[in-house]
Amino acid sequence: MSKNIAARAAMAAGGLALATAGLFAGAGTAAAGSSGQQISYTDHATPGVRHSIELYGYNHNGEESLGCFTINSGGTTNIGGWWWRGDLVVKAFNTSNCTNGYSWGTHVAVPYSQTGDWTYVTGY
Repeated sequence: MSKNIAARAAMAAGGLALATAGLFAGAGTAAAGSSGQQISYTDHATPGVRHSIELYGYNHNGEESLGCFTINSGGTTNIGGWWWRGDLVVKAFNTSNCTNGYSWGTHVAVPYSQTGDWTYVTGY
């Protein structure tokens, strides 16, 4: 009987751990190209200048979302695992934490659905 109780307690703890991990996983997942897109950002500023981008808009569930992401300065960075749709505000920063050194920004119309998973954004 004690083995059965221990097994149930272990299963409950495992389920709780999975649920908690889901809360901290970010914006979650969406089916490929069907409920928002991930962002592929290409930085055309002088390499070594920009270090982060801030994305602000709505996720695949229609919830308001904000994220700061370290980028490949002067190159392309894929922001995977975050799904966006509708109007997305993109801001580029010369710092690694999106707090100082704002240098460029734009709005991007992210489609709700398309054949691929990525919307491409070019920063200048």
